[in-house]
Amino acid sequence: MERNIILANVASLTAEQLFDEIKGGNVTLDELKKTGNLDVTKRNKIISLQQQYDLIDNDDWERAKYGNEFALSDYITKHPAGKYVAEAKQKIDFLERQRANANAQKQTILNKIMRNPNSYPPAKIIEFLQNGICESDLWNCNIPQSAIENLRNIVIPNLELGQTPTSIPPNFTEVYFWGATGSGKTCALGAVLQMAKQKGYLNIATGPGYRYAHQLMNIFSDDGVANDYLPGPTPLENTQYLPFTLKRSNERSSRSVSLIELSGEIFKCFFDKNAGQPLQSQSHVDTFESLNSFLKNNNRKIHFFFVDYNRENKPDGNGLTQSDYLSAASTYFKNNKIFGKSTDAIFVVLTKSDLLRDESGNCISYDKRVEYAKKYLNENNYKSFINTLKDICKKESINAGVLTVEPFSLGKVYFQQICDFDGQSASAIVEILMDRVPATRTSILDVFNK
Repeated sequence: MERNIILANVASLTAEQLFDEIKGGNVTLDELKKTGNLDVTKRNKIISLQQQYDLIDNDDWERAKYGNEFALSDYITKHPAGKYVAEAKQKIDFLERQRANANAQKQTILNKIMRNPNSYPPAKIIEFLQNGICESDLWNCNIPQSAIENLRNIVIPNLELGQTPTSIPPNFTEVYFWGATGSGKTCALGAVLQMAKQKGYLNIATGPGYRYAHQLMNIFSDDGVANDYLPGPTPLENTQYLPFTLKRSNERSSRSVSLIELSGEIFKCFFDKNAGQPLQSQSHVDTFESLNSFLKNNNRKIHFFFVDYNRENKPDGNGLTQSDYLSAASTYFKNNKIFGKSTDAIFVVLTKSDLLRDESGNCISYDKRVEYAKKYLNENNYKSFINTLKDICKKESINAGVLTVEPFSLGKVYFQQICDFDGQSASAIVEILMDRVPATRTSILDVFNK
């Protein structure tokens, strides 16, 4: 009923009717009094009804005030002129803003996962799943069910590293895997060994690295399921040495490889040496001296430098970037003539290249990754490192004077630790070794398998 009609008919309306209008917010008791037509009996009845209603209002508010928007809206509908309507509306506004913020945060998280499935570690993904993100949200980000199911099944491989050798056997090609901590060289090594094994090329020499080599290559199952769990970084103390041969089934002679996997900590040694500062610990000194003794021998050498695309060249705890460490290494090599006549090839390997995007943000097809890998390295402060290696290649006639870039991917990696292995990139490196390491009559297996 409209307010003017109510005020014009105060005398003819019952106390219950007038209270209903007060309760509906159409008129107030003070306005009824001012008409002079509200008798005492009717007024007292309205006051009594109001007191009863206030008790109900209080009880309903106690139930609604800690509830969701629906509970608060129900309270307002039931008590349009209730004492707590203003507070209920404030709470609804707050909850709406809170929900909008939560949705925005959720979408930000999902956008990051969509662009890079390694944006968050497993523990964080589990936390998200407990707080608003659903498995279907992850499916829409191209995360397979097997990766989600294995979030709680992750077992980090416990790799048993062999002892660092005092010397490398002469007359066999040495292959060096360089890379800053977390660059992916250990995983790349395991993938390369796995693909060499699948091709039937591989024969691992007995010795300190024998167990490590088998553990490492068996990480990768190549079964089309996200169920392979990646290892952690190589400890400082270990320069891992793996002797093995590669031979096709129709070949009489094999290619002997002395593969040397270096801890990423070695790059801090190059930086400190260039800066004229002492090395950070005795472990750094021992690792650095051991490496230098290998590099100065007369064996033929092939060098692979692994660069982590996913790190985005951000500073570490010492304020130094991946490119700083790589540039320091290349400067050290150049100043100390490390890459001389014994070096047959140098490759720069961009790991996690499956995350490369084109100008529109789309994933890069495999056949275009070399082009975009080169572009990435030239545009993200790696130019100094690349140019130094190019100069070395030209000066020493390595790679016919050309620095080669190889994009590398393990396949699909989810949440930094779960992998659905694809051996295409690893297979390419195996074929590089088959092409660049000469087959010989004598075998490195003769040295170790005695």
